[in-house]
Order: sequence, then C-alpha cells, then structure tokens
Amino acid sequence: MKPVDTSITAQNAFMDVFTDSATVLAFVQRQKLTEQDSIYIISFYKQRNYQLAWYDSSGVAEQAYNFINLYRSYQSSTQDSSLLQPDFDALANQLYNDSLPQLLSQSEKVQADLLLTRHFFRYAERAYAADAQINLRELDWFIPKRKTDPVAFLDTVVASGGKDITTLLPVHPLFEGLRKALLQYTALAKAHAWAPIAFAKKKYQLGDSAVDISSIKQRLIWLGDLAAADTGHVFTPALQKAILQFQQRMGLAADGVAGKGFLEAINLPLEERIKQIRINMERARWIPKPGNGKYVVVNIPEFMLRAFDSGQLQLQMNVVVGKPANNTVIFNGNMQYVVLAPYWNVPYSIVKNEMGRTAAYFSKRNMEVVGKYSDGLPMVRQKPGPNNSLGRVKFLFPNSYSIYLHDTPSKSLFEQNKRAFSHGCIRVAKPRDLALWALAGNKEWTAEKIDSGMSGSKEITITLQQKIPVFIGYFTCWTDANGLLHFRNDIYGHDKKLGDHLFAAAK
Repeated sequence: MKPVDTSITAQNAFMDVFTDSATVLAFVQRQKLTEQDSIYIISFYKQRNYQLAWYDSSGVAEQAYNFINLYRSYQSSTQDSSLLQPDFDALANQLYNDSLPQLLSQSEKVQADLLLTRHFFRYAERAYAADAQINLRELDWFIPKRKTDPVAFLDTVVASGGKDITTLLPVHPLFEGLRKALLQYTALAKAHAWAPIAFAKKKYQLGDSAVDISSIKQRLIWLGDLAAADTGHVFTPALQKAILQFQQRMGLAADGVAGKGFLEAINLPLEERIKQIRINMERARWIPKPGNGKYVVVNIPEFMLRAFDSGQLQLQMNVVVGKPANNTVIFNGNMQYVVLAPYWNVPYSIVKNEMGRTAAYFSKRNMEVVGKYSDGLPMVRQKPGPNNSLGRVKFLFPNSYSIYLHDTPSKSLFEQNKRAFSHGCIRVAKPRDLALWALAGNKEWTAEKIDSGMSGSKEITITLQQKIPVFIGYFTCWTDANGLLHFRNDIYGHDKKLGDHLFAAAK
C-alpha cells in the first residue's frame, strides 16, 4: 500500500479537485472489488493525497478522452466482453460523444473519477498483464514474466495528460504493433471473403497474363503489399515488387514469382492469421520493455539475431537454430565471455549416437579424448582450427541449458530459407561482426588482435567489461520498424500449445 503524500495541497496540486479516504473506501466497498483492485485504487489516491485524476474544476481533463479512445480501440480489436460494465460504458459513451455535462457537482465528479480509475486498472490488467492462468514453463518459455505496476502507469498517464499514450504503455513496443495488425486483419475478415485462389498453372511470373493474376493483385491490395489499384490480368513489375515484399514478410524465398509457397501463404484463412496475431500479442505481454545499454535478441522462428544499444539496432544477421527434435530453449541470460579459437567439448549424446570410436576417426576430425564417462564412453573435444564445429569464436552466457552463440564452418546453411539444423545452440552468420560489437570500447582488444586470436590455435577467453543481456525468444508474428507485418511458421509447435490455452473457451 502506498503512503499518503502530504506534500500535495490544493495550492500545488496538478488537479485542483480533491476527495477523501472515506469516499474512496466507500466506493471500493460498494463496487465489491477484489483485494488487489482495492489496493490499486486506494494506493493511487493516497499517494496523490486524494486529488482527482480525471477531473479538475473546469471539467473533464484531456487524459480521460485519451483513455476512452485507447479503451475503445482495444475493444474494437479484441471484442473482449469481460471488460464491459454498464456504469462505465454509459460514462464512456457520454465522454466520447461529448454529451456529459461539464458543470457537475463535486460529488458527481468524484464518483465519475473513481469509476474511470477503477476501469483503467481493469483495462490495464486485461490488456497488458500476462494471463495469470498460463504457466510459462508448461509452454517451454523460461524468460521470467515482466512485472507490472498499474499504479505507476496511471500516474504517468495523468501527469502527461494522456498525450502520446501509446508510447507510455507498460508493454514492449511489439505489443502495440500487433494490436494495430489485429485491427487491420479483423476489419479485413469482416469486409472480404477469403476464398482460396486456385492457380491454373504451377506458377506465374513477370509478363504472364491470366485471370488468376487479377485475384492475386486484389488480395495483395487488401493486404497492403500492392499500392496500385490495378486488378488487370497482366503480371506487371509492380506486382512482382508486391510479391517480393509479401514473400519477405512471410519468410519465403523472395524471387517475385507466384508459386506454390506463395499460394499457400496467401490462401491461409484470415481467421488463422488473427489467431496467430493474438498468440503473439499474449507473448508480447510477457517480455520486458527494451532497456538502456547493449542487448541481443534472437527470434527462433525468424532465424534472426539482432544486436541493440539503447534501443537502436546496430547489427543484424541470420542464425541457425535447433532442429525440431533439438529445440533451442526460450530463455534469457547475460553474455559474459567471448572465446576466440574455441575448443568444442562434444556433448555426451553426440558422442554416443553420432560418432565413431577409433583413433583414426578422432584424428581426421582434429579431436582428442580427454577422459571417460562413467559408462566408458570417451570424453571428446575438438581442437581449435578452421574445421572446428564452433568455428573461430563462441559467445557464452552461462545457463543450465548448455546453449551459446557460435561461429560455424558450415556457412552454406545460412543461405537456406529455413535454418533449423543445429543440436540446440545458435550458429551466427557474422561472428566477427558480433565479436567486434561485443568488445567495442575494450581498448585492449582491437580488430587486429581479435582477428589474430580467432585465426590462432590457442583458445583465448575474454571477459566482457559489462555483461550483455541476451534474449532468445519465439515470435511467429511481429511488425518491423517500417510497420510491416511479418509471419513465420510455428517450427516447434509452441503456437499450438499456447493457442490451446487461449482459445479453449471458444471451442
């Protein structure tokens, strides 16, 4: 429970209308709120010394209108009936339609203010807090849930007058992009039938002419990939460009040709896409907002790593992740070491199931036996060198899953469109760039010295001066910096498991 801030008075208060503890307590009791909701409301008004949040002596404050707009936008996109309350909805309608009398009595202002505050907390809990019924560990998600403070959120909204309220939301920016996408796709589903397009031939490309091409154009116009209002039968350069963008958004091989993969993606029912958006919106509620300093984000279904500093993208590269049989774990940690010319300590499972046992086998692969397991299997490690399975450098963020980032001699895999080939660790396409970025500011480790260490035959472990947070996440849907909506395949089946929780009531 927050303490009363007695330094706030009628003379210096931001809002010049006050209530008192008895009125707030009576409201809480009359509304029959949960203990947590009661604490939120009482704490909020106590720390303000009971000044109102949504009203002043002149009438309704701007933040009230901004909140109503935000609430209505949420309702429009989610159709969340659990938030509907007759008393609040009547007040919201009056505010939204500007039909609420401005000259209310002080008692009426207080009750309306309390009602707005009560519903703000209900809205914030429903829209931005993680579903309390979902056990993240059961969904193989091991990044701790973001902690929420709705009282602090409302304080910020009131202090800012609700201006640019979407930038104040207590969630990762990914959430707001997905919320807008949900609005778009919900509107598309209502406005257009999404009957499957059937191609008369295997593929269409630049210069072709067919009735099917007009259907492709119309659908891409609806999705926003094709800007020109052209629904003719000719495969134009503009259509080729639109298909390229669509393919990139879907994680398909981007060749500008309307083929099998393109047809499957564009025919997927909008209802399925809407579910995918909602699943990833729920995940966006779990993750913390970007912090200051350096951090690394890996998105498993996208096969992509991005390195940021203070929220600014500085480095981006393809990665190879674990096969479906060897899932890369979803978790977070802190990168502490960069290891140049690393040894590869071969995991027990690989020694047992995938390797030979002879001295000639080990010698050919530049490996050595360094001991034995209790069952007699050899402990094997691969020496540093150009053919080492970890390549020339690895990046360690100690964890119980034995997962790390590393180089690889198998460079061709990065050219594949779908890159789930590893035993769980993450191979990076630009290991030197990542090493330079991680060690930037360390005067001892110049680019020349890093290059020399990577190409050497002696393992060198460098302790980072500051740990770098690493987040290995799983998002099959997101919006990019340009507002484009991307989708990817559910390679590990995590969407299905989360969807079973979210949509169980609808079955």
